[in-house]
Amino acid sequence: MTTLAIPQKLARLPGWIVLLVWTAAVLLPLYVLVVSCFKTTAEIYDNRLGLPRSWALDNFVRAWTRADLGHNFINSLIVTGGAVALTIVVSAMAAYPLSRYRLGWNGIMLGLFLSGIMLPIRLASVELFTLMRGLGLLDSLTGLILVYSAIRIPFAVFIFASFMRVLPSELDEAARMDGAGETRILFQIVLPMVKPAVSIVAIFTAIAVWNDFFFPLIFIFDDRYKTVPLAISVFVGQFRTDWGLVFASLAISMAPILIMYCLLARQIREGVGAGGGMK
Repeated sequence: MTTLAIPQKLARLPGWIVLLVWTAAVLLPLYVLVVSCFKTTAEIYDNRLGLPRSWALDNFVRAWTRADLGHNFINSLIVTGGAVALTIVVSAMAAYPLSRYRLGWNGIMLGLFLSGIMLPIRLASVELFTLMRGLGLLDSLTGLILVYSAIRIPFAVFIFASFMRVLPSELDEAARMDGAGETRILFQIVLPMVKPAVSIVAIFTAIAVWNDFFFPLIFIFDDRYKTVPLAISVFVGQFRTDWGLVFASLAISMAPILIMYCLLARQIREGVGAGGGMK
């Protein structure tokens, strides 16, 4: 048994090496971000990987006040929360008939939604800008919410349909016999049973919306409606950049997404495990 155990351990060694290298590649940028939050720009250039001379919170205070991050945080929370909620509701309503009803055009409709994942929306930025201007949605948080929701719905429909398809149809039939309508079946029976799908859609949508810089840049002109990525950009100049403030701002902006992921991590793991067993 000893002679067999040694080759098995050696066979696992390449996998462990790959995992260690991958972990280091992920943790190194995070380490640089954390230590750079407490450094001045001169310290960052002198010693990028070294520890700061002092662990003062000056960069965080200056970043919060100079970029008005408090107000921008509220804007980002409104846009992200609105986009997540709208994406979940609309996608669940679209995925429900595609996955629970036996209709001849279900495959075609699902294929159209999947095409929305493959087509890069930024190629249509000019047409989208014209449409937003015609609807009077430029320079508004509502316009950003609608744009982000439209972008994320194809992916969300695919996730919801994959999870709803494996639920037993007897649940729907029993609910209809009890007098429940389709809306009640969806929101009170089906949707609670696919909580991992809801968590996956929520976290992926939140990350994409919270970190996006492109659409707020072209749709938002008034400082009152700027989001966090736009606020952070004020610290990056053409001739001089205060990297200490940039890293501090990035650390502040990461906090909500990290908290959200920690709260939904268990549901996401369950969703990945369940998705692996789907046919």
